[in-house]
Amino acid sequence: MIEIRKYKIKELNLKNVNYYMGQRNGQAIEGMPERIDKALKNLLPVFDGKVCFMESDMPEVDSVDLKRHLVGCKKVLLMAATIGAEADRVRMRAAVVSPVEQLIYDALGTEAIEHVCDTFCKEMEEKYGKLTSRFSPGYGDLPLEYQKTMISLLDTNRKIGLSLTDSLLMSPTKSVTAIVGIKGN
Repeated sequence: MIEIRKYKIKELNLKNVNYYMGQRNGQAIEGMPERIDKALKNLLPVFDGKVCFMESDMPEVDSVDLKRHLVGCKKVLLMAATIGAEADRVRMRAAVVSPVEQLIYDALGTEAIEHVCDTFCKEMEEKYGKLTSRFSPGYGDLPLEYQKTMISLLDTNRKIGLSLTDSLLMSPTKSVTAIVGIKGN
């Protein structure tokens, strides 16, 4: 059975946002905190965090890395998450202003989807006990093409508005598909 969770994003970890922007030394570039704050005010109202997921038996896919990742698991969660199409539209409008604005909005979107995925996994740990980390198509030897299977199984287009292009890009762009192993208590 496919379930859906919705997440209202109220704040983001700005240290992570700075990291995604390449500011790894902890020193903010002059004027950047104000620009990030302004962009965040534009994005927070449009973030539409959604996850659709289902509990499943172990996936039958030819991936040594995935099998290794899921050692000790009897079941998995198949998940797909997005922060919504409106965030993409706002980011694209910012890109017209300047490449720096595009970088800021992109980093905020990345932190937002990570926040949604992390929040979801914490909730699932409360329900199922110990989980593995997320393992997405394209990691290791798990073919990116496996996204097609996940998108289809989870009916993401109808459930959360997440689709896949012929070239395997997700739309909205700030989206994730992943397999999470259930280790239990």
